[in-house]
Amino acid sequence: MKKLVINADDFGRSSPVNQGIIEAHQKGIVTSASLMTNREGFAEAVNLAKANPKLGIGLHLDLDHFFNLQHGAGRLLGYRDPTLPMASIVQETEAQIQKALATGLPIGHLDGHHHVHLRPELFASVAALTVKYKIPTIRYFKGFYEGLYPQSDMNWILEIVQRFQLRCTDMFFAGWEPVESSLPGYRYFDPSASFQTAELMVHPGKGEAWREQELARCISSDIRKRLQFAGIEWMSFNELS
Repeated sequence: MKKLVINADDFGRSSPVNQGIIEAHQKGIVTSASLMTNREGFAEAVNLAKANPKLGIGLHLDLDHFFNLQHGAGRLLGYRDPTLPMASIVQETEAQIQKALATGLPIGHLDGHHHVHLRPELFASVAALTVKYKIPTIRYFKGFYEGLYPQSDMNWILEIVQRFQLRCTDMFFAGWEPVESSLPGYRYFDPSASFQTAELMVHPGKGEAWREQELARCISSDIRKRLQFAGIEWMSFNELS
């Protein structure tokens, strides 16, 4: 049977996002959520996670303040301060990991807001910290590099994952369907795809039309039936072997 983690990003961003994620978990197929430690809804998200122990929790590493952003597309551009020592970013990464672990929640995976952890200049340091703090799973997908670094050989990224014995799913769905921030290498929800383990990234929430639409899909009986028909079992990262 194929195994799918349905992971909600941005847990802790705000109360409306938190409420949408919890509804998508309680009434729908969301099995896991990635926690933002430096946003206004963090404390509420922690309490909600503790009240819903079947919801797997990871860290959603947020380094937006170091970057210029392409708003709308939600894409990181260059660094705001090109002279900033990389050690400062590594220090911030470690601080966010420590803050997540200090909640007492079992932190089972790490990923990045706007996939920041996958950037080639950051990945090795982030992976090393993931291992240091015994977080077993990291989000990795080849399509990120195919879209942003099409002329570069990025196989060394996967080699780091394997060398550090980090776990990652063998397929990643970057959402239900392409959006403005889509890149050429991204794959989208396809229950018929061939995989043993996969992650589907979703963004349910309240108060914003696009997040409400994501929530509606997460609690849709039709989506649930499509997964069942395709022989897909949904679970959290903690349940993946």
